[in-house]
Amino acid sequence: MKLKLVCIAIIFGTFVFSCESKLSAEAIVEKSLKEAHGGKAQWEAHKVLRYEKSTTLYDSSGKITLEKKQTFHNTLQPEFTSKVIWKENDEEHRIVFDGEEIYVFIDGFQVTDDEKVAKAHKEIMGAHYVFWQPYKLATDDVSLSSEGKVKLDDGSEAYKIKAVYPDSETIWWYYFDTETFQLKENLVKHGKTYSQIKNLQHEAKTGLFLNKERKSYMIDSTKNQKYLRAHYQYNILELK
Repeated sequence: MKLKLVCIAIIFGTFVFSCESKLSAEAIVEKSLKEAHGGKAQWEAHKVLRYEKSTTLYDSSGKITLEKKQTFHNTLQPEFTSKVIWKENDEEHRIVFDGEEIYVFIDGFQVTDDEKVAKAHKEIMGAHYVFWQPYKLATDDVSLSSEGKVKLDDGSEAYKIKAVYPDSETIWWYYFDTETFQLKENLVKHGKTYSQIKNLQHEAKTGLFLNKERKSYMIDSTKNQKYLRAHYQYNILELK
């Protein structure tokens, strides 16, 4: 009888392990939202998000090249709009996205240079994408694929999910903890360069466990770190 129970336990354990290891990319994202990031319904209940983002950039020698604190005012529903304001070189910078068009202002004067406007649009959309992870994987037009389990630098195991977007050369990889399903890291390929972004802290007051502190490293294709490129810190001012 004991032998039968042992055999059943082994078979059941093998079955559970097999099911876990064969989770699809979509199932992993769904479990992450449900078990580690508050649930999809809670993300969709909010209409306004206001937060501060502090950015410190470094060069390859470790010297600080830029420090700035931006305030984002985002409307999430019925459509996404955003306004970001910050001071740089004693000038007030303001970017406004009204849902269709981007407007850029420096000290109240509108900037119409196409390259600067395009850069501002990328900044607004990029900031929203990163801050609203991993929910964006469940709503965006994106192709997801699972690349199995990997071991992270801290020794923990993670599910590695590849995210490819139509008409974009940028490729994202998401790393979800295999036990908690919390989003722990990103790997991003921009052209020929790679960035490894580590989530050092998640906030806890919203119930969504959004990003609170992240560091981005310039790396090669094998994830060997070259140098710390950026340090990001977030402070949620309002979510309703």
